[in-house]
Amino acid sequence: GPPLLADFCVCTAAMDGAEETARRYMGKFVESNFYHYELLGPHFSTVKGYDAYAQKIAMAREIGMDGIVSAFMEAAVWGTPDRILRKFEERRAIVGEFELATSFRFGGTPFDLAESGLRLYAKEVLPVVRSWTKAGAPRS
Repeated sequence: GPPLLADFCVCTAAMDGAEETARRYMGKFVESNFYHYELLGPHFSTVKGYDAYAQKIAMAREIGMDGIVSAFMEAAVWGTPDRILRKFEERRAIVGEFELATSFRFGGTPFDLAESGLRLYAKEVLPVVRSWTKAGAPRS
């Protein structure tokens, strides 16, 4: 079947403040993962089979945490439903059909923000994405 894409999403009714909000919570999520898994530590360079990790960590050290968060935000979806759909259309042009596993609460996102984003996404994003499959049929 199609690939499953795990996404982190901040869905907002307007773009005003959306980037700052997304950066706040996505940034906290990214930072917590780096610290929890000690991703900036030296241990990956000494473990056989983790060469690719060591290379990625070296790049991460070069761009710093702000650069890492910016790269994460480039890959994630955030903003208005229209902006999110444009991002999905870009992905679709590259990978074809895909399935979604979307998280709305991460990095300390308040429950009300996560819930309002989830509801807006369900109302305005999901129907469009579903229409991209063969006649909107559910995938097995």
